[in-house]
Amino acid sequence: MSPGEPTTGPKVYLAHASEDKVLVRPIADYLMAKGIDVWFDEWEIEPGDSLRQKMEEGLLAMTHFVVVLTPKSITKPWVAKEIDVGMVGQVGGKNRLVPLVVGLEPSELSPFFQAMLVLKVDPTKEADLKALADRLFDVGRKPPLGQAPKYVQSAPAGLSGWSPAAIAVARHLAESSQHAMPHDPIVTAEDLAVALDLSLDDARLGVLDLVDGGYLWEASLPGHVGPKAAFFAEFDEAFMAFDPAEDARTVANQMVTAGERVSDTRELAQALGWEPRRMNSAICYLQSVGAIEARNALASNPWRAIHLLKTDRTLRFARNQA
Repeated sequence: MSPGEPTTGPKVYLAHASEDKVLVRPIADYLMAKGIDVWFDEWEIEPGDSLRQKMEEGLLAMTHFVVVLTPKSITKPWVAKEIDVGMVGQVGGKNRLVPLVVGLEPSELSPFFQAMLVLKVDPTKEADLKALADRLFDVGRKPPLGQAPKYVQSAPAGLSGWSPAAIAVARHLAESSQHAMPHDPIVTAEDLAVALDLSLDDARLGVLDLVDGGYLWEASLPGHVGPKAAFFAEFDEAFMAFDPAEDARTVANQMVTAGERVSDTRELAQALGWEPRRMNSAICYLQSVGAIEARNALASNPWRAIHLLKTDRTLRFARNQA
């Protein structure tokens, strides 16, 4: 910043006792070095200047009235008068009053300052001076607000009736499923507790909610669960970038308008430009409403069915959704 260039940052009036110059000067030097314009009497007042006029200029320009409270300054009537000006400015919203305490205990302060938040400063410690500069620049000491844990995030539209734990578990299963195949993925409550930062009890209850709703399959190995077809039909709309119900209508219309009764799943997905995850979700929806029949094979992966069979229910579904 060039000499005489106006500043847009804090402008500090530094009130103090003359006897405390050796304590106050390092404060003034540090603040100036950090881009904070400081009115410090020995820098501002030249021989022959009007003391009152120069002080008034500094007081009128300030954004922050900083008073250094020491065993000497709290006894000085002139410092008390300056504090009155700083307080009037704060009440009027023209400046902020920032009391610095050097070499005093709280009990030694006046009742007025005992009722305020003061900043205890050692002018020889850079950490204390940095804390003052941060305060003048309104640098927040409060850490940034993080994202709420997954188990307390707002419920997506249509899922408000589910517990936060069940929603968190459902989101994890939907986003973790590679192809929406049967039992894709298989997890335990312990896995979910770690992945979702849930307590084990909450993870177990979230799983139980989904099991009781008919959306999770339970393995013969105790504690292991995986999503059923109905799970993808119900929850993919909330957590994936596609809508299985809308996709199901598209598939049904394609099958109805096709001349063949049997549609090859891979070819149909390729024609629509869909990956297996999306195609399989649509198949899950069609199966959940009974709108198609499916042919499976041991080598059908990554497709839930290798062929989709058109029936009268497919025709009815397509017409009802038109």
